[in-house]
Amino acid sequence: MVLFVGRYKIVVLLWAKQVLGGRLYYDCRLINNSFEDGILWAHMKSFWIWLVSMFVLSGVVHGQGQNPFDLVRSADDSTTSTVVTPEVDNKLDAENPFDVSHIPIRKNQYKEIERMALPKEEKARTISLSYLPLQIIVLSMCFLAYLLYMKRDHLAVLIKSISNDNFMKLSNYEENGGLNVIYLLGYLLFILNAALLIYLVCTKQFGYSRPYLYLILVGCVAGFFLGKHVVNTVVSWVFHLSKESKLYDFTIITFYNLLGLVFFIINILMVFGSQGWVRALASFASLIFIIFLLSRYYKALIIGRSQVNAYFFHFFLYFCAFEFCPWVVVYTVLKDLI
Repeated sequence: MVLFVGRYKIVVLLWAKQVLGGRLYYDCRLINNSFEDGILWAHMKSFWIWLVSMFVLSGVVHGQGQNPFDLVRSADDSTTSTVVTPEVDNKLDAENPFDVSHIPIRKNQYKEIERMALPKEEKARTISLSYLPLQIIVLSMCFLAYLLYMKRDHLAVLIKSISNDNFMKLSNYEENGGLNVIYLLGYLLFILNAALLIYLVCTKQFGYSRPYLYLILVGCVAGFFLGKHVVNTVVSWVFHLSKESKLYDFTIITFYNLLGLVFFIINILMVFGSQGWVRALASFASLIFIIFLLSRYYKALIIGRSQVNAYFFHFFLYFCAFEFCPWVVVYTVLKDLI
């Protein structure tokens, strides 16, 4: 009992030493300073070292079965997943029409804004019978119907005359140099539709309109193209070139008869077509006219090749004064107006 009690004292004092410092350790040694007590002290020290080691190891082993990054929540905690959607700043949606967003629009937002734009309501176009271009088209159709009634193969003759010089001379002889009803009516059809083409371009493309504009254009077109025949008559009288001049006049009439049909079709497309077609049709008509004009000049060189070789300087003056300069004047006037 005494040994047990003595050991108990030693254990208690050793525990107190660990808590309060080393002062009670010497008290223990003073109370029981026997050899047996020293052995017991050594065993108790080993026991405490083993106990602390096991405690530390048990904590490490227990910690390895759990992720240190796991968050422990209580049972009362409720987790709700909320999806946060970024708000798109729509610069078009605004209750107040005077609310303006001062944030600049990004480049990749233009297409989105265009898709959100309200589609334009296309109104059905109605053309009144009093519409001047419609009246000119109806009048041209009447002229064309009468022309084809009088001579069904007129279009084929025109194409063949342009493509074959010998057939051109034969047609000139048969048609009296173009001074008959068929060719004169075709020439009138060209003047009306050329003036109508210019009128439609001015009103639809450039928005220019004035009273009696179409009549003014008809007078300008007629004076410009008919004046060419007056010049040819004067030149043929001065240089005694009546034969070549008549053939050249008939060539001009033939080209303009065919060109009048082309302008007639283009005018129909302009009147009944969309507004966006005007620019493309006007460009196409200008291209066709330039092609016909160059072809006519080529035919003129073939007709007067003998005179060109003999009087080259005079021919050059004639070409610059009466063939090239009028178009330069027309181009200058149109450039200033546009």
